[in-house]
Amino acid sequence: MSTTLYRKYRPKNFDEVIGQAHVVRTLSNAIQNNRLGQAYLFTGPRGTGKTSIARILAKAVNCEKPNNAISCEECVACKHINGNQTLDIIEIDAASNTGVDNIRELRQTVALPPTLLKYKVYIIDEVHMLSTGAFNALLKTLEEPPAHIIFILATTEIHKVPETILSRCQRFDFSRLPLKNIIEKLELIAKAEKVKIEKEALEMIAIAAEGGMRDAESLLGQIMSLEDKSITVSETEEILGTADRKFAAEIADFILDKKTTPAISRVNEILENGYDLSVFTKSLINYLRQLMLVKIDENLKKHFSYEMTGEQAQQMLVIARKAELAEIILAINLFADAQTKISSSILPRLPLEIAIIKATRTLPEISRDMKHAVPAGRQETQNISRTDLSVPSEPHVSAETSVKNTPSQPITPAEADPELPVTGYQLQNSNKPAKTEMGIDLDNVRQSWNKLLIEIKPFNHSLSALLSNCRVAGAEGSKITVATPYDFYKERLNDPKNKLTIEDIFGKILGLKIFLEIIIDKSIAPKSPKETAAKEKPGEQNSLLDSAMEIMGGKVVTE
Repeated sequence: MSTTLYRKYRPKNFDEVIGQAHVVRTLSNAIQNNRLGQAYLFTGPRGTGKTSIARILAKAVNCEKPNNAISCEECVACKHINGNQTLDIIEIDAASNTGVDNIRELRQTVALPPTLLKYKVYIIDEVHMLSTGAFNALLKTLEEPPAHIIFILATTEIHKVPETILSRCQRFDFSRLPLKNIIEKLELIAKAEKVKIEKEALEMIAIAAEGGMRDAESLLGQIMSLEDKSITVSETEEILGTADRKFAAEIADFILDKKTTPAISRVNEILENGYDLSVFTKSLINYLRQLMLVKIDENLKKHFSYEMTGEQAQQMLVIARKAELAEIILAINLFADAQTKISSSILPRLPLEIAIIKATRTLPEISRDMKHAVPAGRQETQNISRTDLSVPSEPHVSAETSVKNTPSQPITPAEADPELPVTGYQLQNSNKPAKTEMGIDLDNVRQSWNKLLIEIKPFNHSLSALLSNCRVAGAEGSKITVATPYDFYKERLNDPKNKLTIEDIFGKILGLKIFLEIIIDKSIAPKSPKETAAKEKPGEQNSLLDSAMEIMGGKVVTE
């Protein structure tokens, strides 16, 4: 059925071709103006009409009564070509005839004149499959072909065709067909076959075809082979074996809205309904990639327009506008990592569930849950590895680690010592301008630091805690220099995702485009445990330990 469909409804004339308007227009003008070339090269993705247009061109140049490059379908030449009854249209599959001997045989027949038609046309499909020797033999023929010969070469891998061949052909690039055009053609076929099919099902078939008309027709034929005169969305999903695109959109929306439970529940529903989890995860990653692109620039959606309808594209724009770019990139990295683990995992759904949790919940939330889950008993501090895979691994924290804690209230301008460097928990507000003639104003940057700590918390709570132990060391032009006491702090702050998050949020606060430079300054490191303990009030030890654990992913374990 699938073979019958795409052959039965293959276009017979240029006016029946869907898409590829630039190719049709150029070839039609060449025929009308009698400016035919002797060698054409058609290149593009599979199923986009290369062979079909090659056959239409072969018929159009041989038609006895063409009308504006449209063959009449009534003359002897048209009837013989339509019935595959002519020896003058030769189709060669280069994938099966790769050797030099095959091309040498072709060179011998080229010299013979046509038996019936005006032109003898050679259509060589998948020409990139020819061997080096075969290409060399073909080159000699292309250099000096007889006047009655036209070559049409077709390929899906243009980079494998030698430059010497390319230079002797008129090249035409075929593009993927728009989703709208594929759906329209499928609707015509379904109507002609007297089959009722839901529009959403047609959309699913068109999307699965990835811009190829032949693939779309083959899939429709496969579904119609059920001999069901009324095809539903559920039947289409079952045959295609993939989850609907709306599932990927739903889960992506849940993830970016930080809705952990609904996202996990939806994934489990998809798995219980028999969908391939690996295929679905690939679909989700692709959807997140598209979100990332339209978040950068909404015009980039043109590069994957063949994968979605106008309504789906509008839904994607709504989701992208409310999400942060850093969040989308983090989700892509997490699910790409999960994709590699699904096939080898004892529980295939587990890597995906973990990725959802990490993408929707901050490190402190995970740590608190783990802390409450530990059995009661003797308390001790135990090292744990960091659970946030979006940043490099860090040294473990123990009970003896002491980190400077952020006071609950920021110091006011009157309390700040003008001789001391201003840290993240000092000056908060000022009336000084955000920018001077020299660029960013250092005082304003320091005064805005506390606001950064507050506004970055919803995106990365532990990153906010880490920044509270750093200080602004300088500002020049659009660059802000931030000092940190530890190498592993610097490594974490220089992580691309973390750095992008800080620059984006702090830039919005300052109203400027900024860039961070992270340096090490050991002088701002916290005091030793003995020095700190001498100055601490009762109860401060627990506060300091909590701060350290929050920054480096520690937890308290009880027995």
